[in-house]
Amino acid sequence: MLGVIKNSLFGSVETWPWQVLSKGDKEEVSYEERACEGGKFATVEVTDKPVDEALREAMPKVVKYVGGTNDKGIGMGMTVPISFAVFPGEDGSLQKKLKVWFRIPNQFQSNPPVPSDDSVKIEEREGITVYST
Repeated sequence: MLGVIKNSLFGSVETWPWQVLSKGDKEEVSYEERACEGGKFATVEVTDKPVDEALREAMPKVVKYVGGTNDKGIGMGMTVPISFAVFPGEDGSLQKKLKVWFRIPNQFQSNPPVPSDDSVKIEEREGITVYST
């Protein structure tokens, strides 16, 4: 376990590739509009739990995968930021479904290690546009 923590937290840190589309200020807050690249992501989905509890369950699974709990035993290092979303139900209310995405580092994009934990999935995502302060 200590090796997993060392590999995931103290290994290399790679920034999710993005380009600034625009910059602005609104009500004394500066922000950037960014186009973030797509690619392969490690993802964990948790349902039927409050958001804070779901995050406490999902995040360690992603960190363990990145730290070497995978078929190759490779610590990949981190990419930042890690993103997550809470999905609305059909009635518009927030249902108890949370998904965490971790962008797999560039050197592993073409052939990412297979997660040892069945709840960690590898999925291809398109690029997204985000606002960052």
